[in-house]
Amino acid sequence: MDTNISVPDNLVSRLAQIVGEDHVLTGEAREFYATDVYRRMELPLAVVRPGTVDEMCSAVAAAYAADVAIVARGGGASYTAGYLPSTKRSIILDAGRLNRIVEINQTDMYVTVEPGLTWAELDGTLAKLGLRTPFRGPFSGLAATVGGSISQNTLGFGTNTWGVSCDSVLALEVVTADGAIFKTGQAGSKVGKPFFRQYGPDLTGLFTGDCGALGFKARITLKMMKRRPHFDCVSFGFDSFEQAHAAISEIAGHVAEEKMFALDTALQQGQIGKSSDLSNRVDMAKSVVAAAESTIKGLKQIVGMGLAGAKALTAAPFAAHYLFEGLSEGETKGRAALLRGIAKKHGREIPNSVPLVVRAMPFAPLHNILGPAGERWVPLHGILPASTVVAFHHDVKRILDSYGEKMNQHGVHVGIIFSALGTGAFLYEPAIYWKDELTVYHRTMLDEDFKSALPSYPANPQGAALVRELRTDLLELFHRYGAAHLQVGKQYPLLRDRNPGAVAMLRAIKAAVDPKGLFNPGTLGL
Repeated sequence: MDTNISVPDNLVSRLAQIVGEDHVLTGEAREFYATDVYRRMELPLAVVRPGTVDEMCSAVAAAYAADVAIVARGGGASYTAGYLPSTKRSIILDAGRLNRIVEINQTDMYVTVEPGLTWAELDGTLAKLGLRTPFRGPFSGLAATVGGSISQNTLGFGTNTWGVSCDSVLALEVVTADGAIFKTGQAGSKVGKPFFRQYGPDLTGLFTGDCGALGFKARITLKMMKRRPHFDCVSFGFDSFEQAHAAISEIAGHVAEEKMFALDTALQQGQIGKSSDLSNRVDMAKSVVAAAESTIKGLKQIVGMGLAGAKALTAAPFAAHYLFEGLSEGETKGRAALLRGIAKKHGREIPNSVPLVVRAMPFAPLHNILGPAGERWVPLHGILPASTVVAFHHDVKRILDSYGEKMNQHGVHVGIIFSALGTGAFLYEPAIYWKDELTVYHRTMLDEDFKSALPSYPANPQGAALVRELRTDLLELFHRYGAAHLQVGKQYPLLRDRNPGAVAMLRAIKAAVDPKGLFNPGTLGL
């Protein structure tokens, strides 16, 4: 612990009494908790790992009474400093031990969970019952937790039909500064259940996407639905961004897909293509067969993937991949026909190897927190009106072209992923790669077998500085185009140029729920 920080002498011992000495980290282990995918911030006084909601409430109350900041952490699969302390006088509240499914109500069709449960664990449990949540989780769902995704707001499986993570929430139980709990939605009634969200002002919505700046999620209730028995997927190639955008935008209006994503050549051959070694192919083959509606269909898909080979990753400069489900085979065939009819006006169909693998392995290991050759990786994203995306893309290309010589000199390169979001919005996400040494974050999050196969790079301060400069320019461009952002954290400028009345209201709410300003200070710009 940093002895230069004035903290009540008994705080750490009090926290140890609450959660147990083994669950209060004050040594070198804190270094990992001071990092995310991209950056390091302040070293916390301690990392506290409550095992029950009561322990969580008591820990929050003790830290708040001691005037120590509190930062909640889920699975740690983020890059916007949302769970990193901005002050040394802080504790991190690690939700990893709060990982229980509290209730599965198959009559009223909701599931209540603790915040540290991963999406993969939840989805696997519900699958055995023929159930799912509308939003099933992000690609990082092996590590990403329900609480983290509801605090950050994320995209993932189900987004294109059912919305982002917070759209599946019915009710929350939120821990306040004094350690009390209040409930939102119909869960807030003494005689109610958490079966419905809208009853008066939407307090549930207020406490989603807040990155822990307004309170700490102790329990989350999500909608449930029956799993659909039939599945199909298609992929299309396009020679230009304009063609891809036109097809994706037109298809989006039909809300025909469960999940879609599109990639440029750099990402197709990089992040997707790096899964081509023999062991990964075997694992993928097993998963494709397991996910298919029948063994015969799965084997046919494997044969098709084998024949397509790497051609699927180089078939076009831009590729769009669609996954969709139906109540009958006829429904999925109808959706496929609709997508083909639209997409072929702008491009051509290509082998569907990529979405088959994504369907079979929806929650893959976090190997993509590095580039295909072990490079450092950091994305940034914006959500734009579909009408402005083409102009934005050309401005991005102009920025990248202006940095071309420096990027080549320092080993920096960029790939683009993009997606429809709803019927009129468009996600645009540049992913930046550069050769640099790994941090304690990567060394901790990645498995030993994967790390041992990677090349090792020396520190590259010039490359890292160039990445910071490039990110700054891209963030400024996003802002000029009026982009919205998920995972706001301490990165995206939520309050900049925002309506003064809205800013005043948000600050007033923050002051009411957190009068000392100790809930994740600096997040959301507060």
